[in-house]
Amino acid sequence: MTEKFKKISDSFFSVLGIIVAGGGILFVVFIENPVRYFFYALFLVMVTRFKSFRNFRNDFKKVVSNSLIATGVVYLALITVFSLSPFLKILEFKWSHPDWKPVNVQMIQPFTSWDNGYKRKGNSYVTIDYEYQFNGTTYKNSEPEALYRYYPFWNGKKSKELVNEFSKSVSEKIQKKDYLILTHPHHPEKSKLFLSTDLFYFQGSLFYEAVTGLVGFILIFLGIIGAIFLWSLKKKHK
Repeated sequence: MTEKFKKISDSFFSVLGIIVAGGGILFVVFIENPVRYFFYALFLVMVTRFKSFRNFRNDFKKVVSNSLIATGVVYLALITVFSLSPFLKILEFKWSHPDWKPVNVQMIQPFTSWDNGYKRKGNSYVTIDYEYQFNGTTYKNSEPEALYRYYPFWNGKKSKELVNEFSKSVSEKIQKKDYLILTHPHHPEKSKLFLSTDLFYFQGSLFYEAVTGLVGFILIFLGIIGAIFLWSLKKKHK
């Protein structure tokens, strides 16, 4: 009876794990990022691992498993690079949307906000409302979460102060025209706004949060080790 229950329990958690992992993959691939990034990764893996597909019939499971792992690694590398470099993100968009043309903005209005997040300091982000003209017609559009700024958990400033600082930096970008708006010539109501054209924007990437989180973990770990070491020294001297 116990063994049967254990088998049922193991099967349940295995299926649950697959569902959760699958849901996470679907969210990252199809919601959080453009689907084409995944196909870029898949294409790169197929080209670089072409020889391994010769063993497809002999060892189907191994070839598929290794290919999926490689695709996942390449995909994570791609989304990390694009999140770190607004400039490369713009180049990719232009390459994948060759018909889209730049337009001049007539009105641009930023709305900065704060996201508390989960078990972290939080981050600032901005949504942009804008108007542009194409072939004599004015169009309105909005770019939600056009730019982020993440903060390490040890940042002692209040969220209101951080949002105000972020708002000032966004206003400076707009004044310097450090942004780009592209529109589809055949469907001018469709447009895409890039608020930053910087080659490198570390603090606007989730990778920044991952790195600062890792640094924080290392510091806490070293602090615990140091405390244990000092406690043991004091104990020896007594």
